[in-house]
Amino acid sequence: MRIETLSSLHKPAMRSLVEAIHAEQGLLPQFYWPKELLGAEMATAEAVGIFEDEVLVGFVLYRVLPEAFEISLVASHPQYRRRGYMEKLFAHLVDAKGQERELWLEVHEENVPAQKLYEKLGFKEVRRRPRYYKDGATAILYSHS
Repeated sequence: MRIETLSSLHKPAMRSLVEAIHAEQGLLPQFYWPKELLGAEMATAEAVGIFEDEVLVGFVLYRVLPEAFEISLVASHPQYRRRGYMEKLFAHLVDAKGQERELWLEVHEENVPAQKLYEKLGFKEVRRRPRYYKDGATAILYSHS
């Protein structure tokens, strides 16, 4: 297992991982990234990923804001879930970036496993955005300082 900063060379693997998520769960609002939005996000955000051998098993996209790092996308390969990879990746991100400024992210209210992971790593719920997602669900905003 290794964690590294992702570059444009990793974009095909990142797209494949997102396609695997869509293939597993369909285009559910909890994780819906159409190709054009994903391409734009990957072109403008920073990325860090976790690998098992040469397979990208998870990645996080984030933006650098004056007051925080805003996490815009969290992707975990369906075949590698519940093995601790995302916990290790987030712990790395907190150690590497969380000392400089806050980390912000939002999560679909029905994504309880992600909420538990974020809370385990010290993220705190700071507010909610009702009817934020296309299915009318609330977004829960978390912060780590």
